[in-house]
Amino acid sequence: MVLDAINELIEYESLVFNYSFVDKIYYRNLVLSELNIECPPKVFECDDEENVQHLRLPDSILDEIKEYLFNELLLNESEAELKLTKIMGLITPPNSVIEHEFKKLEKEDPKKALQYFYDFSIRNNYIQKSKVEKNLLWKSNFEDKNIEVSINLSKPEKNIKDIIKAADKKTNAGEKYPKCQLCLENVGFIGNANHPSRVNLRVIPLTLDGEEWYLQYSPYGYFNKHCIAFSKNHNNMVINTSTFKKLCDFVDRFPSFFIGSNADLPIVGGSILSHEHFQGGEHLLPVMKADVKREYELGQEYKETKLFLLDWYNSTLLVKSKSKVELVNLATHILNKWKNYSDDTNDIIAIDKDGPHNTITPSLKKVDGVYHLYLILRNNRTSYKYPEGIFHAHPRYYHIKKENIGIIEAMGLFILPARLVRQTGAIKECLAKGMSNEEIFKKYEDLAGFSIMIDELRKDYSPETIDESIKNYINNVCKNILENTSVFKATEKGEYGIDTFLRSCL
Repeated sequence: MVLDAINELIEYESLVFNYSFVDKIYYRNLVLSELNIECPPKVFECDDEENVQHLRLPDSILDEIKEYLFNELLLNESEAELKLTKIMGLITPPNSVIEHEFKKLEKEDPKKALQYFYDFSIRNNYIQKSKVEKNLLWKSNFEDKNIEVSINLSKPEKNIKDIIKAADKKTNAGEKYPKCQLCLENVGFIGNANHPSRVNLRVIPLTLDGEEWYLQYSPYGYFNKHCIAFSKNHNNMVINTSTFKKLCDFVDRFPSFFIGSNADLPIVGGSILSHEHFQGGEHLLPVMKADVKREYELGQEYKETKLFLLDWYNSTLLVKSKSKVELVNLATHILNKWKNYSDDTNDIIAIDKDGPHNTITPSLKKVDGVYHLYLILRNNRTSYKYPEGIFHAHPRYYHIKKENIGIIEAMGLFILPARLVRQTGAIKECLAKGMSNEEIFKKYEDLAGFSIMIDELRKDYSPETIDESIKNYINNVCKNILENTSVFKATEKGEYGIDTFLRSCL
């Protein structure tokens, strides 16, 4: 019965928040109201406390309530999801309660506080862990410079033009509430057809370079404890001196996490350019395991700092320093040099009639008290041949990935669209039946862009190895996309170009 499910849900949340008997009545009445139940039996105890105590996720309870929403209230799927999110928000304590517990635990150990906040975000279903766990994830088997690949089943694919359009919508920004999905006003927001419900969202206040910011976990969870730090103010993304100071402040407070920023320009930036934010977490991204290609000697003003060029697919620098001041000064110097640096032989033009094109994707982690700052050089120019970006995924790879190559992909973890599960499944089916390309494209129109992939898989087709062959194909495409994004290619011309640029910085 739905009444049993309600009692179990209240008990489930109470195990974390220690609700009193009166609290349970209060929250139960809120849920009853949402379900249009006016005269329930006067029973407020959960009949199966032991089972509830062993539940890892709330899914089984929510599924029972969802059935009631379908069968009794006649809601459709999207309406039921909104209602469930609202219910979870209603029985979640206000933000101040979460903040208080977080700060108390942080005094003992910042990792404990971060774990508490993560577990809480799963328990109140903000992170829908069961959906996240369905994501496909694997590592490449290259001899060196391995990458990670995920087919994400919990987030829709975004189009580059839509991202640019959203970033340019300054005139209408004030008409929308919240202005974007990163605004603080999302906390408790009911949601609508154009904006997801965030009733169960809670956040932790931060101070970064003297500014008010907030911490939350990503509902999509691309990696372990994938978090988002966002500014209180709805300001456009920017990469400057303050960015580096903010990153340092974050890892000083939470040294177990890395933190980084998408670039501040379309094409090379992330999916939301209209609100300054960072991404981070506990995961060690592939670029952080890259070998050093060469070290550059620094001047006397950098006594505690080292600069390296990494052996990575794109143009990535590593600054190691024990000094926050030296780190920020060197990073700012490199950034300012890069913003105005052109190299025609490598198709790099800093500024033209379309505006500035050079920027940096930075990320920072702390290892035994030493800052490790990764600086990926980016350029967002387009051309007649590459209208979506010269240093973006090239058209031959759009069937696998067309979205922006933001910080996570640039650092070696590819987030691929859910459609690939269906499309690669269809390819397997067609190859097993021995269908020709003409027959395949007639049956599945959206496989037309996969012709090269299909031809390659057909050469050595075997039902026993097809899954591995598909993964290997995708791995190589992702590697090639990273090489596309490199502003200085792994060629004699590219090697000379990046060496010349770095020496100009010294």
